[in-house]
Amino acid sequence: MNQIYISYAWKDNKTELGRQREALVDRICGVLLAKRYNLIRDRNHLTLGQSIEKFMREIGRGNYVILVISDKYLRSEYCMFEALEVMKRKGYQQRIFPVVLSDANVYSHEGQVKYIDYWQKKKEQFSALIGPNSADEYSAMVDVAHKIAEIAANVDDFIAFIKDKLSIDPAKDFDRFIENLTETIREDSRQLRHRKTILVAGTGKYHIPAEINWCAQKLGKKIAERTYNLMTGGWEGVDYVVADAFSQQLSQDNTRLTDKLTQIVPQGKQPAFKGGTVEYTEAGVNEWLDCLKRADLVILLGGVGGTYETYQYARQERIPVIPIVCTDGDAKRVFDEMLRDWDRLLMGSVSPEQFKSLNQYINNAETAEDVIEDVVEMVDEIIFSKTMLKK
Repeated sequence: MNQIYISYAWKDNKTELGRQREALVDRICGVLLAKRYNLIRDRNHLTLGQSIEKFMREIGRGNYVILVISDKYLRSEYCMFEALEVMKRKGYQQRIFPVVLSDANVYSHEGQVKYIDYWQKKKEQFSALIGPNSADEYSAMVDVAHKIAEIAANVDDFIAFIKDKLSIDPAKDFDRFIENLTETIREDSRQLRHRKTILVAGTGKYHIPAEINWCAQKLGKKIAERTYNLMTGGWEGVDYVVADAFSQQLSQDNTRLTDKLTQIVPQGKQPAFKGGTVEYTEAGVNEWLDCLKRADLVILLGGVGGTYETYQYARQERIPVIPIVCTDGDAKRVFDEMLRDWDRLLMGSVSPEQFKSLNQYINNAETAEDVIEDVVEMVDEIIFSKTMLKK
């Protein structure tokens, strides 16, 4: 799960600036927590006996970091060490959201020099205090001296970064700051789709009703367009149609089918669709379990018994399911059961009301495409919730 760390100078609530800073951080945290983001705030996260240094290094490994930069922050050993740990990580530029407060004088040459000079003097003071031959006697102080030396060597790069990075001041435009942060996280989630696998199951007969055929065609194409991986059981009917449409879309995108399609079939059986990566398993329960071990989400179309079993096993394994209700059969049965026993933890931010919107009438390929567009939007929301949000 992706985490958002917030780094700021928080042991300062006696001054007016300190109280304003605390109030701003409280507001940011309140909104992000209400949206169910996994927020880590050191004031709340650190417990008695927990290593402060360990936590500072955890911040450096965090997925996203909000840096609330004040004058006190730029003079704090702890805060600056957190900031430098973040900057060591690959791709940190896109993952840091600096908030530069009014008392942080980083936009003038004189202000920048003041902070650089501050850390150089601190480095010299510690070097003089410890001396060249006192490493064993003052080991703890030597560690502090090394940190201060690292800050002194990099403070100019850090100031240059926060000065040049386009940032939105939440004190002036709070909504746009939150929007910028959350949209960046959503974009990262979109980039991760190629690692997620959707299992499609449904009617396993050569001759399937027109509405199921339309939906399977549109679904295979949309899954490929969204860069998800596809998994099927290799049956005729829904499995074949969705795999064929998926394959056709990938060929237009010049993507290797074996990298994106996996068919898991019983030993001694060949998949109806010839292509992708074929893996064999024992007939029976393993046909479902081996698929579900790798699936992030299941989509059901029609079905006459086996599709319902897929739902039952998926529910046991805590894997989200989206039944395309208008294809009837098992999918309709599952839809009714899910509405009756709604599982908010599995369905992420998808509400029962939004889920009910899938119950539409399909009479041609165009109406099928409308339904599938709604289905895939729900897929995106559920995958985003599983990947990025707290349960």
